[in-house]
Amino acid sequence: MPHVRTTAFRTTAFRAACLAVLALGSAYAAPARAQTKPNVVVMGEDADEDAVPRGNRIFQRVIHELSETMNLRGYNVYDETAVAMGFTQANRVRRRDAELIEVARAVQNPPLDVVAVFQIYASASKSAYSDIVRPEIRIPGRLLNVRTGQSLGSFEVAGLQLPPLPQGCDRECLLERVGAEAKTVAADLAAALTAKLDGVIAPRRGADAGAAPPDAAPVPVGGAVAAAPGGEGCGGLPSAYVVRLSGFSAQEVQAAEEYMAAFRCYEHHRPVRASGASTEYWYETRSDSARLGRNLRLMLEHMSAPGQVQFSGNTFVISRVATR
Repeated sequence: MPHVRTTAFRTTAFRAACLAVLALGSAYAAPARAQTKPNVVVMGEDADEDAVPRGNRIFQRVIHELSETMNLRGYNVYDETAVAMGFTQANRVRRRDAELIEVARAVQNPPLDVVAVFQIYASASKSAYSDIVRPEIRIPGRLLNVRTGQSLGSFEVAGLQLPPLPQGCDRECLLERVGAEAKTVAADLAAALTAKLDGVIAPRRGADAGAAPPDAAPVPVGGAVAAAPGGEGCGGLPSAYVVRLSGFSAQEVQAAEEYMAAFRCYEHHRPVRASGASTEYWYETRSDSARLGRNLRLMLEHMSAPGQVQFSGNTFVISRVATR
């Protein structure tokens, strides 16, 4: 019996050491560098008949201003037409948000993380007491996580006192004047949305860093205490993935769940579906897909479980390869 207890202790200690390696290893795998900001695409929703349609010069000035401001703030901003022209009809108008989200999800190269959706409402109203005509502009915008559909923030710029239009202002004059004012309003909207996005991807530290709950004991390794999940400096866009385990035994599934909860920048996970042959998790983390895939491959290596890791969209499929 002492031999059995010794073997069990060694197995537990080995697993604890592996958990600590996976939790801390990525911190030493590469030199420290700034967190990569998410890929953003700016899209206009013009399904409302009162909204300025896509292709209008006011629309173009607004989308260019939004893209330029977010680009100067360090975000990787991609042009919708350039990345989606291979599978969608260019210059479609009166599109609803469902179509915009589907197009953003369909783009694979480059993978898009955030879609900034805006609308433009522009009009001109005449004063009740004189012949003065003032333009009125309202631009609401919001940020959505492409993979999960999570709302990352919204803002609306409206209610500004705009200069009146000159006398005899024809359609050309109206488009130019309103377009110039809309560009200024769009700059304010872009500043607000980028500030919200900065807050979402900012590194979280201390109690807000996704640390383990107080009743969860830290993993001891050689007298030291491993870093809690979601350790210091975990910045980046919170991402959610579907992780599907196929062909693993119940004991291996339990071990894999412990490993995944120890990965660096882990947020939380939730079982979605389980059967005798496969188990599926909704897994949220601040790691990118490359780091998560690398950790999953290391997990199989530490478990001495031959298998394959496949990735597509936001789904990781981990298949156990049966051997004699």
